[in-house]
Amino acid sequence: MISSMTGFGRGEGELEGLRFLVEIRSVNHRYRDIIFRMPREYNPLEEKMKQLISRQASRGRLEVSVSVRETSEREKKVEVNLPLARGYYRALNELKGKLQLEEDITLQLLTGFQDVLLVEKEDVLRYWPALEGALSTALQDLVYMRRQEGENLAQDLLSRMDKIKEILEQIKERAPQVVEGYRLRLQERLKDLCPDLEIEESRLLTECTLFAERSDIHEEIVRMSSHLEAFRRTLKQGGAVGRKMDFLVQELNRETNTIGSKANDYQLSHRVVDIKSELEKIREQVQNIE
Repeated sequence: MISSMTGFGRGEGELEGLRFLVEIRSVNHRYRDIIFRMPREYNPLEEKMKQLISRQASRGRLEVSVSVRETSEREKKVEVNLPLARGYYRALNELKGKLQLEEDITLQLLTGFQDVLLVEKEDVLRYWPALEGALSTALQDLVYMRRQEGENLAQDLLSRMDKIKEILEQIKERAPQVVEGYRLRLQERLKDLCPDLEIEESRLLTECTLFAERSDIHEEIVRMSSHLEAFRRTLKQGGAVGRKMDFLVQELNRETNTIGSKANDYQLSHRVVDIKSELEKIREQVQNIE
């Protein structure tokens, strides 16, 4: 089963008065690119989150949003940096004397300086079980959505491949008629230009043989048929096959261009345009496959 790179997932977890909400949005990307948006103090958990996400998504740009909310009153320990407070106090007294100021040095003034009051830092690793649970739930939703869209993409791609195969069969049937059509047109043209000229059949045959060699598209048809089968096998194989499928589409497009350049026939040219139209739609779809 193939997966799309577009999806969304949401999960929640709670531990010791904290509730974690995790949301993941993913879009197509050539590689795997994980972007976190969460409170800075939880950055130490980022690597654990990356490892968990990487096991579920091999490609795509994934934006992970983590919000934390307190569900109950939690007492936090505040410490006083006494040496720093004394340093500020001495400096302020010295400044007060030199500038002959009379304002009092208040507690409010001292505690306003950075790092005089320190809030105890929590060990955020203790909250990993809750965050892991929320992230796992979000990933389950994300993977399910990506697979659902992948199934829809697969049906569309198979339908378009069937259409290309049908057009290719029409090209295969038409190709032998192109040389005969060229022989008749050449013969008629020579008769119109030189009505009294006797046309040597051997010379005409030689010219048609050269034309047939220049316009032979048998090899291109065989290679295209092979690429179409490889595309189907890859689609059924599933997994992270987006890059391989993109390569096969490029090869199909290259062979189609070669057929178009050799065509020398308006019916073949018309069918080549139809194939290129389908391949362009397939290419756009493949860009979103993991």
